[in-house]
Amino acid sequence: MNISINGVSTTTMNNQFCDAFISYGRADSKAFATKLHSRLVEQELKVWFDQNDIPLGVDFQNQIDDGIEKAHNFLYIIAPHSVNSPYCGKEIQLALKRHKRIIPLLHVEQISRDTWQQRYPQGTDADWEAYQAKGLHSSFSHMHPEIGKINWVYFREGIDDFDKSLEGLLGLLTRHKEYVSQHTFFLAKALDWERNRKQSRYLLVGEERQLAEDWLKIRFKGEQAPCTPTDLHCEYITESIKNGHNLMTQVFLAYAHEDKQVMEKIRNSLRRESITVWTNTTDIQTGEAYDKAIRRGIEQADNLVILLSPAALNSEYCQQELNYALSLHKRIIPVLVQETPQEQIPNTLRYLQYIDLTDNVKEEDYLLDESQLLKILGSSGIMG
Repeated sequence: MNISINGVSTTTMNNQFCDAFISYGRADSKAFATKLHSRLVEQELKVWFDQNDIPLGVDFQNQIDDGIEKAHNFLYIIAPHSVNSPYCGKEIQLALKRHKRIIPLLHVEQISRDTWQQRYPQGTDADWEAYQAKGLHSSFSHMHPEIGKINWVYFREGIDDFDKSLEGLLGLLTRHKEYVSQHTFFLAKALDWERNRKQSRYLLVGEERQLAEDWLKIRFKGEQAPCTPTDLHCEYITESIKNGHNLMTQVFLAYAHEDKQVMEKIRNSLRRESITVWTNTTDIQTGEAYDKAIRRGIEQADNLVILLSPAALNSEYCQQELNYALSLHKRIIPVLVQETPQEQIPNTLRYLQYIDLTDNVKEEDYLLDESQLLKILGSSGIMG
């Protein structure tokens, strides 16, 4: 498969990837999964299937995890066995964690008493009633809530036409195919970087870095995205951009330790917009003195975003960072993250335009404030 953006090809790793990973429960869907795999292969698709793709003598779970991470699409066959299987549950969790495109295929809504009896020949009426009471006979009692939110392809035996459903599935697999393939490609690169202690030699350079930056900026207006970048995608790509600009950054984040959680949320929001960010948790080089690293970070940043809270105003480090940025005439953008008496805010910040997160109740409220921050940063020309 040839993946490209703006006509530039990235083919160096494609032989490692699959078009789809099939997740299923053997008791209900082994024959169906085998048939589906065969029909997809007939369409010249490369499909990860556990009956074929786990070599002897290797760690079973590691191979499955690797298969999910390197598959462009995660096909989840819905049936009571898969829904109630802890192994399938782990597969779904990893697919969700990696923000994979998940395509659920409804195969079995519930099993009958006869099917259950074949599996449990010694089972009694009381056993069957207990089985039903636990919801183990049904695909709906314990379905993962995220699977319930996604449109399904219907492959119910004796109800839906297999060939017609397959045609619909193939249509989904080709929809936004290039974007989804890029998601997998850059995820694999980012995981390689993370697993090698984030060494700079694993970062993107040249055309690949530009491809990644272009991909990260793609938005789907008027329709749902097939998949979304993970925080790891965003970190990896922005760190690659930073590395390509001699560690110059667009934003230095100043904050108190007590506000670390909101700092990480804001940092992730900025990275999602391809904005490079300096923080003390990620940018102090091994062996570098803390104070020297802070000064270097501020000197190399275009803007200082300071998270205002009582803890920050009482923090000696935050005050030093603010004063040094002011001495260098850096642009200061205050973000109020905790209720803070006006009289405690330094005069140097009191009359600056600031963003107030303290009235956030719902995620939509934060997104409005996030848009305001991005607009302010955009007015400085750093988001062009």
